[in-house]
Amino acid sequence: MIYRFGIILLILILLFIPVFATPYMILLLTELVLLSLFSTSYNLIFGYGGMVSFGHAAYFGLGAYTLAIAVKKYGLSPFVGLILAPLIGGIFALIIGWFCVRTVRLYFALLTLAFSQLFYTIVFQWYDFTGGSDGIHGIVRPEVLSPSLNFYYFSLGIVIICMVFLWRIIESPFGWSLRAIRENVERAQFLGINDRLYRLIAFILSGCFAAVAGALYTFFQRWASPDLLFWTTSAEPVLMCILGGMFNFFGPAVGTMLFIFLRQVITDYTLYWPFVLGMILLFLVLFIPQGITGFVGDILRKITKNYSGGVKNAS
Repeated sequence: MIYRFGIILLILILLFIPVFATPYMILLLTELVLLSLFSTSYNLIFGYGGMVSFGHAAYFGLGAYTLAIAVKKYGLSPFVGLILAPLIGGIFALIIGWFCVRTVRLYFALLTLAFSQLFYTIVFQWYDFTGGSDGIHGIVRPEVLSPSLNFYYFSLGIVIICMVFLWRIIESPFGWSLRAIRENVERAQFLGINDRLYRLIAFILSGCFAAVAGALYTFFQRWASPDLLFWTTSAEPVLMCILGGMFNFFGPAVGTMLFIFLRQVITDYTLYWPFVLGMILLFLVLFIPQGITGFVGDILRKITKNYSGGVKNAS
């Protein structure tokens, strides 16, 4: 009951807070919404599948460049680019995942990083098609989405739809099979679960949703840059999931909010904000490994348990 109330309250806040926000705050909220989808898509393989990928930016960047190239090179509508983005992201996730799911742990992480950097190098050097190091600029939004507030609600609507799909996936038998693979591969295989196939499907779905986030991000920023595929971009969803809690569906979104808040506050005082973020992350890993949502959830469960116990004793 409390969980559902929290979800409804969050949606209401996201719907009504932009009405009272400044234009700059609306831009930050839009970035928050888009990066929340990016981090949640990553958590499908990270928190629920137990796969640590250092190359998730590849699909984020592929989605971004799919929309940018569709608009600037072929003169297509941005909405066509949004439809093509998850298809392109899924196809490349299938190709990359086919190789990656055959490895485990460190080898899996390094192989995903290698593929991501390969795509970054191609995009960075292919001037005729991707614009090279200059990227692709000047993506014009339709007039109806030109105001920042309109685009915020447009992005929020798509992200909510994607989140519902991700929630259904995670709570489906497929999602619980992923959890079983994460906890113990041998036992999952004994139950008849094809771990490679399930991991590959999760990898593809994760790439599709990350590509949607990337396409929306380019639509929002009106440009696509090779930096979107760089390894530092891949590190961001990892940090967001750890900050918020990788074993809770809304953990990555909470981590994204905390990540953006810390970035805005710390950069006002120092240029070395990654160092401060690293110290905060170290503290969380050592003392709150379950993340912010896990920590708050533990406190609420204890309060509920004590309250229930007190009521029974009083009876």
